[in-house]
Amino acid sequence: ATSNRSAASRNAFRATAAAAESPPPGASFAGGASRGEGIAMSRRSAWLYEAVLAFAPGGESLEAAASSLRYEVEVPDGDDKGALLDAYADRRPLLEEEELDQLQAGVFPNVADALGCHATRRNGCFGLRFAVWAPRARSVAVVGDFNGWDGRASPMNRRTRGVGSGFTGIWELFLPFGASRAALPLGSHYGFEVRTAHGATSVRIDPFAQEFEVPPIDIGGAPHINSSKVSAYDDSFRDEPFPWGDEDWIHERDRLGHCGLLLQQPMAIYEVHLPSWRRSADGGLLGYREIAPLLLQHVRAMNFNYIEIMGLAHHPFYGSWGYQVSGYYACYSLLGTPDDFKFLVDTMHRAGIGVLMDFVPAHFSKDACSFAGYDGTATFEYEDPREGEQRDWGTKVFNFRKNEVRSFLIGAVLFWAKRYHVDGFRCDAVSSMLYRNFCSREGFKREGEWLPNEHGGNANIEAVSFFRDLNRAVHEQHPGVLMMAEESHAWGGVTWEESEHHGGLGFDLKWDMGWMNDTLTYLEQPAPARPKHHGKLTCRQLLTERWVCPLSHDEVTHFKGSLLEKMGKHESQSFYDKLRLLAALFGYQVASVGRPLLFMGAEIGQGGEWNHRGSVAWHEGEEPLRGQLCTWVSDLLAVYQHHKPLHAGDDGERSHGGKEAFEWVESNAGACVLAFVRRFRRERPVLAIVNFSWQEHRNYCFCAPHYGEWEVLINSDDHRYGGRGCGPGNLSRIHTSQGGRPGWSDCLWLDVPAQGCILLLGPSNPDSCRASGTKGLGGEVAGGHSKSFEAKESIYYDDAWEYGFDDAGFGM
Repeated sequence: ATSNRSAASRNAFRATAAAAESPPPGASFAGGASRGEGIAMSRRSAWLYEAVLAFAPGGESLEAAASSLRYEVEVPDGDDKGALLDAYADRRPLLEEEELDQLQAGVFPNVADALGCHATRRNGCFGLRFAVWAPRARSVAVVGDFNGWDGRASPMNRRTRGVGSGFTGIWELFLPFGASRAALPLGSHYGFEVRTAHGATSVRIDPFAQEFEVPPIDIGGAPHINSSKVSAYDDSFRDEPFPWGDEDWIHERDRLGHCGLLLQQPMAIYEVHLPSWRRSADGGLLGYREIAPLLLQHVRAMNFNYIEIMGLAHHPFYGSWGYQVSGYYACYSLLGTPDDFKFLVDTMHRAGIGVLMDFVPAHFSKDACSFAGYDGTATFEYEDPREGEQRDWGTKVFNFRKNEVRSFLIGAVLFWAKRYHVDGFRCDAVSSMLYRNFCSREGFKREGEWLPNEHGGNANIEAVSFFRDLNRAVHEQHPGVLMMAEESHAWGGVTWEESEHHGGLGFDLKWDMGWMNDTLTYLEQPAPARPKHHGKLTCRQLLTERWVCPLSHDEVTHFKGSLLEKMGKHESQSFYDKLRLLAALFGYQVASVGRPLLFMGAEIGQGGEWNHRGSVAWHEGEEPLRGQLCTWVSDLLAVYQHHKPLHAGDDGERSHGGKEAFEWVESNAGACVLAFVRRFRRERPVLAIVNFSWQEHRNYCFCAPHYGEWEVLINSDDHRYGGRGCGPGNLSRIHTSQGGRPGWSDCLWLDVPAQGCILLLGPSNPDSCRASGTKGLGGEVAGGHSKSFEAKESIYYDDAWEYGFDDAGFGM
């Protein structure tokens, strides 16, 4: 018998036993046939007392009688007088056979309830149930505030299976604390003392911990230790779970997912890093509960209907922004408790705002606060460093061959969807997982620095399999939850099923990094140089994937400058002209095929790039011109949400929007003018006109895809948005006229503002007023002004290193 009491109590216990001239009955044993009669225990060491109870098993077998035996350990005198609870009295296993089957099969939906630490009740006693996967450890012990961090106090049991199956790799222990829930050490810190096969010991975090101690924010790296915490907010095991009030949101979300209509809904995404979104007056952090009403007020005013939260999973190094995760099952403790984050999600859902989060399955940190080399060997990572390290990032790569690792990662996504009601996940750095020779800096690894797959190719086939299992599991269990990929290379079929494309991964959406990179590269050019880069705006293969059009954090950090600074970066432009060009960019983004995503601060035209140790420069937003830019973004997103052709037809025939969901109308490289029409079924079409030139174009003639009356929905050059007032004003009406452009029966004549964007709503009953000469998607551009519409995909590469992979990566 050993004690699980505090260090002070344990010292008193040892002192009482050592004070006598001979080893006293330091504890007594009562139970079984000798109930009520104390049996003296002999002191074996400072911690260990033992006794042998002889009893007749009766009609039962010895093993059955022993397993049903119940006993108590008592200290008869001294400061520690009273009953102790022996963690080893009940020898029954904690994990069920079915749970082990699922863990070892690679998809274990409820793995978060089986492994880790949970406050629960067993045999009428409240205690903590621990389970951890450390397959090659010599021994594992629970250590924490409750036992003085002494590995001798609570050694864990090896979980074995039936005869011939052997050790499962799981270590488990139920640590009893008392007859009432109040006896549980909720909130205390703990870890696992792992003894390796070579005899070295170290205290490691719980990979499945649902809470961690608050990490420091003012150091330049990860701390030496960041302990797991016994969570008091574990809804699966507490008496009163969090009182959610978002039932209507969840029901409608899942209904749309079930019937395949979710991707036809508007999706205007506001990407936010909570610690640096807004600070207190003295520069301090705001917690989840403090941020919730402020963030809700802002996103509603700006007409975003989704937020995407960076760095939500727990990470001990603040400067990693949440991309070097240690707690895949814990929200970031720097901003509050799990219930505090649930409050934020619930607040958003009640107001009709969806919540997305970043998920990082590609790699994990290798510092002491993580789980690299967890049991003394490569446990979660690949063993060979040519597979198991991303040296550019200083991280380890998950081993997707191991089913326990797959269960860990897939279980994490399912946990966040179930426990925190998260509506979608953006998988970060997908390319680094798909390609074995991925290298973020040099383009590709040199020969000898990576291992090809079994076919001799560069594709990581087990990662492909992992993504398919992940997306299938999410869609089966949470049909309204979206899966998005940040895949920055040319992998084909990211948003297709395996049955539709041999490289299909099954994601719902893919970030169009090519669109972001090409568009910003174009707008950075001096105005006279833009015509020769015009093809960057027109080379998208629009319906090859289901897209998100991001203007994300990636482009406003690491000395890249803010979006405002990028406008005409290579020429001298006034602040006013930069703002007008930025407004045109936002209009182009919202009108393009794909869901618009905007990183915080861009909506006010923030002058400096993102600083994760500060706050958005909200004082800049109080300036009149920047305030008018905010108004433009808000009105623009309202138009986007209200008019179905701008969102419901993003995926063409894949969303039953028809082949003509997108059609080019104008591409004039010399004038820097683009025009295209968006359609969805029989809805009134929307025509988008964008001028990225610094010149106004008076009385410009556009081929009209439909004849009749067109209504101006919104014009970025309207005085309301700080513009000069060129072009038709909001809600004005324009009629087509016959002739004007060769090959087209009807045309629209209007003034096009410099650095401006205009959206027009087409005639009612569009099918009855189709102008002749209209070409479908992929047809020639009106007027023949551009020859840059080749059938190719614009490829964006991490850190702008341009290298590509194709299906040959499979070795086929």
